[in-house]
Amino acid sequence: MRFTEHEMTVAVEAVARQAFETLPGFMRRKIGAATWAELPKMDRYRLLSASSKLLIPGLTALPERPTVGATPAFTTEEYAEAAETALRDRVDRDEPGAWEGLSERKRRKQVEAAAVTLRVGVEAMPHRQDPDALIVPDHL
Repeated sequence: MRFTEHEMTVAVEAVARQAFETLPGFMRRKIGAATWAELPKMDRYRLLSASSKLLIPGLTALPERPTVGATPAFTTEEYAEAAETALRDRVDRDEPGAWEGLSERKRRKQVEAAAVTLRVGVEAMPHRQDPDALIVPDHL
């Protein structure tokens, strides 16, 4: 699916924030930050970068769903299919046939985790606006 740059940025930041919040307390103390706002810029960048590498291929693999006035809604199966497509492409890019070499259980667990990540990203996106109804101010 095609998302705007702003929608993808919001999704990536939401996933990175959730990843930071799920870190155990001792790891946050090691980084030196208790909250996202206190996180040093380089550590924040690393989380955002890792989140984007996982999230953006999955977002683009989702089916086209034009919605106006709401965030796009997908079924659990659509999230899982997009996650599997993105993971398969990523793993097979490095080593062809590596995805099929993984056990069924490992593949299933990775797809489930990636699907949850996709859902978090999509649900964090702002409501979509109708591009035909946008009003441009006269001063622009």
